Amino acid sequence: MKRFPKGFLWGTSSAAHQVEGDNRNNDWWEWEQTPGHIANGDSSAVACDFYHRYREDFAMLRDLAQNSHRLSIEWSRIEPSEGEFDQRQMRHYRDVLGEMREQGLLPMVTLHHFTSPLWFVRKGGWTSPDSPRAFLPFVQRVVDELGDLAGMWCTINEPTIYGVNGWVTGEFPPGRRGDLIANYRVTRHLRRAHELAYAAIKRRRPESQVGLSHHKFLLMPASDSPLDRMAASGAQALTDRWPAGAAIEKVIAAQSDFIGIAHYWGQLCAFDPRRPQDQFVRRFNPPDATMTEMGWASNPVWIRQVLNELKPFGKPVYVTENGIATHDDSLRERYLTDVLANVQAAIEDGVDVRGYFHWTNMDNFEWARGYQARFGLIAVDRKTLERTVKPSARLYARIATANALPV
Repeated sequence: MKRFPKGFLWGTSSAAHQVEGDNRNNDWWEWEQTPGHIANGDSSAVACDFYHRYREDFAMLRDLAQNSHRLSIEWSRIEPSEGEFDQRQMRHYRDVLGEMREQGLLPMVTLHHFTSPLWFVRKGGWTSPDSPRAFLPFVQRVVDELGDLAGMWCTINEPTIYGVNGWVTGEFPPGRRGDLIANYRVTRHLRRAHELAYAAIKRRRPESQVGLSHHKFLLMPASDSPLDRMAASGAQALTDRWPAGAAIEKVIAAQSDFIGIAHYWGQLCAFDPRRPQDQFVRRFNPPDATMTEMGWASNPVWIRQVLNELKPFGKPVYVTENGIATHDDSLRERYLTDVLANVQAAIEDGVDVRGYFHWTNMDNFEWARGYQARFGLIAVDRKTLERTVKPSARLYARIATANALPV
């Protein structure tokens, strides 16, 4: 068997709003109240009830041989009003992280995973130039009170995807479409928020490993024509780069101790003069690729290319999210084996990959897609919330236990 590096982290990822339930003081809850925003009229009101069931959920992850978990702290719980911090909620998250430690799970703590408190949104949210500073007190308080339990820190989750989905495609709140100027304003402020958070964490916990998670949506030219290559390059820049002063830099070049990379899918791009609303780019799925429940094409070989793009930076790399949305768990099993083989190939290519976090541990509230897209290794009955381990979870446990792929 080809083994993964010693000390490799085998985990899963989750986000507070998608699993906890009863997060009613943020922009996503408000967004859900308008009919048509969420598939099938689904609601995060209960989600997976992880807020109350975290102990049993972590015990399941331990029994499935995982040694780490990536989760987020819900800002709107900790700071429900500007400058007011809820110590009861802080104690809750301390219990959550403490339970993780007791179960042998190293916490990777994400500070912003797509949701923001309503008071922050009312002041302009991430479009406001004051937003990075407004985010900082929450960061400082969490690090001061939970820093001894956190294993690693992820400041911002997928900043460019957050900007594109909120201000270009309109799938996320505030639901704007085609507003590239606002998109770059948002990502500029997220970049500054990351820098401030990074500095604050390192001042308080110099030994902490701090990074962010970048979503690599692989966009490829539909042909060898210069126009198609230009279309793909421009579309890729929209999701790969953010403003840095007068320049536009790669998100993965941000100040960090490690690079977190999320990858799921890819598309082909063709120049189309009839689509000015889409920046003259027609995007479509490769005809021979596997289609997921999210409507995107998925190919496990792509992750090797994605990871190799990180090699010049010479930093440790963690796959912070990767998985496939499908009801067919046998497909998930095949995908897991194939994608991990390509992660292993990237390691052999010289990429310093130190961990893999599967998205996700259990089927949950998949944002605008509601509960129809199933990424989990564990099924959740929507009526009883009973958890059922899928065969893919057992396969992942065998791989984690062996720290190697079966041959």
